[in-house]
Amino acid sequence: EVLCEAEPVGREPLKRTTDMREYSLLHDEDFSPSMKAIAGKVDFRRMLEEGCFLFDRVDPHIIERLVFGQKVFASRGSLLIEEGEENSAVFIVGHGWLSISVGGVKVAEVGPGQVVGLYTMLKQCPASADVKVESDVAYLLVLRHGHFMACLDDNPEVLGKMQILLHQRELQNKTAQMLSSPMK
Repeated sequence: EVLCEAEPVGREPLKRTTDMREYSLLHDEDFSPSMKAIAGKVDFRRMLEEGCFLFDRVDPHIIERLVFGQKVFASRGSLLIEEGEENSAVFIVGHGWLSISVGGVKVAEVGPGQVVGLYTMLKQCPASADVKVESDVAYLLVLRHGHFMACLDDNPEVLGKMQILLHQRELQNKTAQMLSSPMK
């Protein structure tokens, strides 16, 4: 059984915004029985409460609001975030694996309970890497910028943690740029 359909074969992928890439994802009403079985085993609420330090000690009602984000499936090779393009969502992996590539070179993999896209979504800057589905399928919680920020408006502690994360990421990016720049 094909769990979900990928990009049309033989067509060169276009550079697209997160919203445009949305059309390649499968939503609840289109889940196959296999997808429903996978989705039934994933508890995004528990992942956020127990596995994500960003939400450590956050009021449970905020986490409850966050898990109302879109839950989608994406097939192997689906491009979730495109290097150099805008990203307007955070993706939380519930099932499957995603690869992170910079300039076509795979630099990391992320799996269940891990989050991608936070930095570029919050900074509203071009993505520094491609994020693609590496496994046959990935089940994801998609938190759009507006939904994400509306859920966190009343929790300055989480926003403060995010600011620290953003600062750390900027330092990592600057260090990586310095290390990769040729010496004069």
